[in-house]
Amino acid sequence: MTPKNSPLNNPEHRLLSYLKYDVPAGFAVFLVAIPLSLGIALASGAPLFAGLVTAVVGGIVVAALSGSALGISGAAAGLAVMVWVAIQQLGFEAFLLAVMLAGVLQIIMGLLKAGVVAYYFPSSVVNGMLSGIGIILVLKQIPHAIGYDADYEGDESFLQSDHYSSLSELPHMLAYSSNTALLITSLCLAVLVLWEWPLLKRQGFFRDYQGVLLAVVIGVLVNLSVQAYWPDSALQPGHLVSLPIMAGLSDVINHLHFPDFNAFANPKVYLTALTLAMVASLEALLSVEAIDKLDPYKRVTPADRELVAQGVGNVICGLVGGLPLTQVVIRSSFNIHSGAKTRVACWVHGILIGVAITFVPELLNKIPLATLAAILLVVGYKLLNPQMYYTMYKAGPYHFIPFCMTVIGLVFTDMLVGLAIGLMAALVSILLENFRSAFYFQALRLGNKTILRLTEQVTFLNKAHIKHIFKGLPADADVVIDATRCKYIDYDVYEIIEDFRDEAKQRGIQLTIENWRGYGTLAPVDNARPPTYNAQQALAPAQVLAMLKEGNQRFVNNLEYNRNLLEQVNDTQQGQYPIAIILSCIDSRTSVELIFDQGLGDVFSARVAGNVINEDILGSMEFACQVAGSKLIVVLGHSHCGAVKGACRNVQLDHLTGVLDKIKPALVQVQAESLPGQLADYDWLVQQVADKNVQLIVEQIRQKSPLLRGLLEAGEIGLVGAMHDIESGQVRFYDEEGLDVDALA
Repeated sequence: MTPKNSPLNNPEHRLLSYLKYDVPAGFAVFLVAIPLSLGIALASGAPLFAGLVTAVVGGIVVAALSGSALGISGAAAGLAVMVWVAIQQLGFEAFLLAVMLAGVLQIIMGLLKAGVVAYYFPSSVVNGMLSGIGIILVLKQIPHAIGYDADYEGDESFLQSDHYSSLSELPHMLAYSSNTALLITSLCLAVLVLWEWPLLKRQGFFRDYQGVLLAVVIGVLVNLSVQAYWPDSALQPGHLVSLPIMAGLSDVINHLHFPDFNAFANPKVYLTALTLAMVASLEALLSVEAIDKLDPYKRVTPADRELVAQGVGNVICGLVGGLPLTQVVIRSSFNIHSGAKTRVACWVHGILIGVAITFVPELLNKIPLATLAAILLVVGYKLLNPQMYYTMYKAGPYHFIPFCMTVIGLVFTDMLVGLAIGLMAALVSILLENFRSAFYFQALRLGNKTILRLTEQVTFLNKAHIKHIFKGLPADADVVIDATRCKYIDYDVYEIIEDFRDEAKQRGIQLTIENWRGYGTLAPVDNARPPTYNAQQALAPAQVLAMLKEGNQRFVNNLEYNRNLLEQVNDTQQGQYPIAIILSCIDSRTSVELIFDQGLGDVFSARVAGNVINEDILGSMEFACQVAGSKLIVVLGHSHCGAVKGACRNVQLDHLTGVLDKIKPALVQVQAESLPGQLADYDWLVQQVADKNVQLIVEQIRQKSPLLRGLLEAGEIGLVGAMHDIESGQVRFYDEEGLDVDALA
């Protein structure tokens, strides 16, 4: 899948229009693929020609079927040990039958959509694989760069076939260094590094083409020059590319091997096929993830299609004597760094290998391995990407540790073991991260309230953390468990929370569970919708008050109804039927829709400093109740009210003075009813005046609006005062005598 912003989506850009990028890139990959394919075949105990057959099949057949734009498939060093053991047990022809069957299994897996497993590879492991391979490339190519070629090209194992390791090889190689190889490596590295110089990159030629081809030409010419003038110092055939010499197409066909179909009766063939299918598929999918990360256009390879393509490739490899193939990171990343844009580069590399082994093997056998080592050293440095270490470190320990374990595992073992170590480290990190993040956890400082908000997926992995949190709750805790967002709850977790219901009673814990809907896959919580005309008219004032109390309790518990605001906009476009009108202060901390958990179309909100009334406010209330059908009037004051403080201090400020004058009757009444010692407590005085102001406003509404008084006396509406505590969020309701009430009579 190609992103919309990719130039490859432009109809004017076809595959052929990228030939100037893809052909040089394909040629560069072809040069690197030959020694890698031969080396892996040698390490696998297979005929050398088998590695080249695999490269051709991967470059032509798999590239045509795969959805990967830049991936290169071929023989993989990670499978070399497994292949060597299988060939020793079965013989090469019977082994080819196992490769065929492995391909069939891969096709079946692709058709069954098993490629989805690729989406579960942690990015820490994928990035670690890329960086680890970069380090391996650097370590393995240093000996080749100085002319010591005892270990085969393509070896990715820490312990080598020459009885040294990737590290112990480095001091050992010094005794076998070649001045010619060092000269070639130095010149080629200079070309490759200079080619990346920003000043040169701005030039069209250097931007459009890669320096790999020039490096190869320089390597060949230097060695030929040394051979002509100082033959004793020239690189010998053991230090050059070594393609098998074919007499022609017929000779190529004679080198093909075919499967032994009589081995169908051998059960070891099926076990080998199953093992190859699993391991090769895993390596291919990991490579797909890695190469998609490197793709400058961020194209996404269809994983299921890749499995089918790999399967078809392995069936053909088994039929014609190739090794098991998979998408390989080194060649694929080199393809990207060589400037490839489309899969044409892969086709070019596959076709050139086929042509080269048939017609011009002698020409390619002049390329020094030191030249290829210089090329791969640059690729290795780009892959190890020092910046990635800092990025993964910033991502946190649950990503950095698996990343480092993958890198260390790859460098000090081999590809398969290293990936296994990385995946195990990632699994442990996931378990630990789930233990710490089973749900969003917030402990409020006021009071003793603990709010546990469950995530969408609450699985068995969350069990330990939930039990740990419950165990640590104090005996008098106020606990809220919010399951509103849950889409799935594992039965084990459901059992733990249900058991906690009984445990909470025994421990004196006040427990509230919101939207608890059982276990397994859960139906979504219904959205709260605005009231309709019929719903509004069916409500009694006491029911409306109860709804506001419930909404405030949700607010205090950090809960809220599910709402789709756009849906509510659509619901109310033809009319509104609010259930109440709430007169409140303009204080920014007293938004009635929030503190009563109401949505669009649910309530009228009238706001003025000090929640006082005038003709405009009264008229608005009359409209709300008589015309729009609201059932309840609420006068809502709040603690620490600035307007009340202004009235207590006799603040004079332009138009504000008139507003504060409306609060002063409450101040006068409180002063008359209080003892002198009480008035000295300023905070107490402010709260008493705020309470009294609400009560007086309630009475003024009754006295000044005959319309509302008539509706009250008829029982059609209710009128109640309330006080919002801005510190706790709690709202207290008053009756006409100023006492707390639980309901409206």
